[in-house]
Amino acid sequence: MTRPVRLLELVNFLARRAKTIRDIAERFEISERTAFRDISDLSARVPITRTEHGYRLVETATIRPLSLTAAERAVLTLVLGNPALRTTTDIGTTLRGVEGKLDAATRHTEETPSALALAGPERSGRIPARLVTLLEGAVGKRTPVSIRYRSLAGRRTAWRGVDPYKLFHREAAWYLIGRCHLHDEPRVFRLDRISDATAGDGRFEPPDFDLDAHLRHTWGVYRGRELHEVAIHFDAALAPLIEGGAHHPGERIEQLGNGGLEYRVTLSHLGEIARWIVSFGGQARAVAPPALVQIVADMGLLAYERHAREDAPSPAPVRRQQDLPGLVRDAAARQRSFNYDGPNR
Repeated sequence: MTRPVRLLELVNFLARRAKTIRDIAERFEISERTAFRDISDLSARVPITRTEHGYRLVETATIRPLSLTAAERAVLTLVLGNPALRTTTDIGTTLRGVEGKLDAATRHTEETPSALALAGPERSGRIPARLVTLLEGAVGKRTPVSIRYRSLAGRRTAWRGVDPYKLFHREAAWYLIGRCHLHDEPRVFRLDRISDATAGDGRFEPPDFDLDAHLRHTWGVYRGRELHEVAIHFDAALAPLIEGGAHHPGERIEQLGNGGLEYRVTLSHLGEIARWIVSFGGQARAVAPPALVQIVADMGLLAYERHAREDAPSPAPVRRQQDLPGLVRDAAARQRSFNYDGPNR
């Protein structure tokens, strides 16, 4: 809970009856010193009185309505309606409380139909109730957790010990990142694959961790151990789509003589961008590194073998690439070769 939110909650907490500094510290899980500082800062803005029973809001005090325009209120309503925030019951409950307070504080603001909407879809699966609350508390208190996690790569469910660093939303799903006790390194865990979690004992000293820096050379969330200079050629028909969009903070785009584009980016994992290339069919071609070219070729060959009719002609030899050095010919082996092998096994 951020301090501004805590101060707002403190006003409501003091409105019911007088509270001691200890009451406030226990309610918001802060030190008594921090509770006293909150009361001091709040007293400068809100009429608070001290009685023999503690601190409380002056009975005749009122809080002025938020001074928001209709457009500002519409944007706040839009943000609160984000489908990504509705996938967990923990955040959903909090949002309903915020919405109620926003309605009460802006009841005099003129209502106007909003032209803005967040349509989704949110692709995250079911997240167990109270999971986000437990993990958020562990991040704040710097306490380890045990999670029962279903691994995509290993295809098994097992308990993992984790020192949680951060909860974040990316690629239409919620993730936990922290030091995995099993591998002794930062790993990413998707929340909808955590079926259970318990708080651990003790505390850990968090490193100087920067989530943006950790994800800088990822296409989505998967991070490898070495950097690759990726090059992709796009046909002219896709040039407006690629040139007009933003796909990665580190992307570099150059025009080709045939009207197409060369797209370059530095990544540490190739699986996710390989799937992106394949999604464009034959209008995008992996150029470098050779490992990416092979992964994309393997995906195309496997897709062809799964969908080709028995009487369909074989692909032209120039496109098959079976004879390239190191190419895996067995379909099952090819499937394994480009399965996700990222950090959250």
